[in-house]
This record gives sequence, C-alpha cells and structure tokens, in this order.
Amino acid sequence: MYACRPYVACALLRALTVAGVLATYTPVLTYAQSRDGPAKQGWLTADALFSNDSARFNEDRASLGYLFPNGWGLGASATHYDAPDWSAYGRGLYGQYRQRGTQHTVDARAGIMDTRGHTTLTGMLDYMRRTSSDTSLGVSAERDVVDSISGIEQGLTYNSLMLVLDHQFTPRFTVGAVAGAMWFSDHNTRPMARTRWNYELLANIGLSAYIKTRNFYDSSPNQGNYYSPRWLAQYLGGLSWRTALGGKAAFFVSADLGRQNTEDGGINIWGARMGLQNHRSRTIQWQVALETTNNHAAGFMGGRPDYRYTSVTGRLLFPIN
Repeated sequence: MYACRPYVACALLRALTVAGVLATYTPVLTYAQSRDGPAKQGWLTADALFSNDSARFNEDRASLGYLFPNGWGLGASATHYDAPDWSAYGRGLYGQYRQRGTQHTVDARAGIMDTRGHTTLTGMLDYMRRTSSDTSLGVSAERDVVDSISGIEQGLTYNSLMLVLDHQFTPRFTVGAVAGAMWFSDHNTRPMARTRWNYELLANIGLSAYIKTRNFYDSSPNQGNYYSPRWLAQYLGGLSWRTALGGKAAFFVSADLGRQNTEDGGINIWGARMGLQNHRSRTIQWQVALETTNNHAAGFMGGRPDYRYTSVTGRLLFPIN
C-alpha cells in the first residue's frame, strides 16, 4: 500500500479512489436494481473505510463476505495503517448474521483479527426492536482493536456496550439516545452518553434541523495510548437535507457547528457529511459517504490542538437472484 503524505492530498486521493470504484461498478448496480427482488441465492456483503487525520495517521480497511438465504454467512477483512516512518497490517476472518423484519433488525459479526502479530477476538452486535408505533429500543455491542499507533503496537482492544432509544414525539420531532460504556484493555473505563434531537423543518422536503450531544468520562485518562481526556462534553447544532434522485437513489448532506469542552479548556468544533445511497425499499443496498470534522473524539488519534479527521466510507449488500 502507498504511504500518503500531505493531509489534504491524502483525503482527496481516498475520495477519488472511492469515486473511481463507484464509477466502475455503476453499470453492475444499475443492472441489479432493474432486477430487484428476493435474494434467492443469498447476498454479497462488502464495506470499506479510507481515513486520514492531521496527525498523518491513515487507515484503509475493506471487508468482503457472503450471506446465505437464512441470514448466516462468512467474511474476511484486510486493513492497512500507515503514518510517517511507520506502518502495520491487519487481517481478519469472521462469521456474520443479518435479519430484517417489521418489528426488529439484527446485524452481528464475530471472528478473529491479527494486527501486527497481535491476535484477538473481535465482533459487533446491533439489535433494534420496535416496541410501539413511536418507539424503538435496542442494544449495540462491539469488540475491536484500538486503531492508534500505540494501540496497534501494544495490541490494545476495547469492549463497548450501549443501550439505544429512538422515540418519535410528533411526526416531525424525533429523539435518539445512546448510553453505556467502553472498557479498554489498558484498564481505562469510559462511561458515555450521546443524544440527537431532530426536527423536520419542511415536511416532505427532507430539510431538518438537529442538535447532537456527547459526554464521556475516562477513569484512567491521558495514558498516551489514544485520545482520552479526563472528561469530554460537546454539543453541536446543524442542518441536514436528503432528497431522492430518480426514485432509485438518494443524496444526503449535513453540516454542524458546536463546542467541545475538556479539563484542558474548550474549542469550537465543526463537521460536515455528504453522500449517496440506494433507495431503502430496494433489496440491493449501497451507500458511499464523505465526512470531515475537527472533533477530537472522531478518532483515537485526536490529541493534537489542530486535529482534523476525514473519512470516506462505503457499503454494499448485493442480492444474488
């Protein structure tokens, strides 16, 4: 893999790489959408992440898998990390499960990951259940590698467990909340909570205003293995817009501004995200998104005063008919 140097050039190169991949596969996706229907032979699954930050830490991750018609499947992943005069590789194998119903959804993955000679069990679970016409409750759990230079070299991992609530107070006002904790293998525990308050400004236009909050506390802060202040509190306000493109895809964009406070003081923070995704009613599902922010909590390397983080993500669920 290449070692990308200037921050802006690296982010642009990754964005162009993903754009090129999408351009290559557009005829395939268009053909699949024209034959949209039940996945009689299962699904092909894929996802990718290309990220870069102002600490010049880069991560390129891709996974490819297959789901049988019953929702169970297998997959493999490959990751490359690099920074000035440093690089590392990761390889993983996993089993996966996916289920979509009118009352609940399940996404799960469990397997083994080897990163620079450190082997660990990894996995994730996202479960949501509709408990009423207005409310959904769920749980989100994850175990993964701490993807900072120090974390990778030491083989650090984290476990997380979150409870999730989504409630629609009115047809235009929705609140989502997540509360739980992260447990790092360097003996740091991080209780945390996040909320998102969303209000649709213009009905049926896709324009909304939102407020986001995040709070956490580290029991063993500032060890130098990853960004871990004693405490962090942030709030942001922003606008989002989503619009259909020809009935088969949707364009979305959002931008926000706010404040982030820690024991070392406060800074103004901002973020922006844009992307394309398939219409949710289709059996084939795909999304690509570009995001950039100066939020220190966006990545594990966020300790620099001038921190910036940019990522390009993509995912694909391709039915085999």
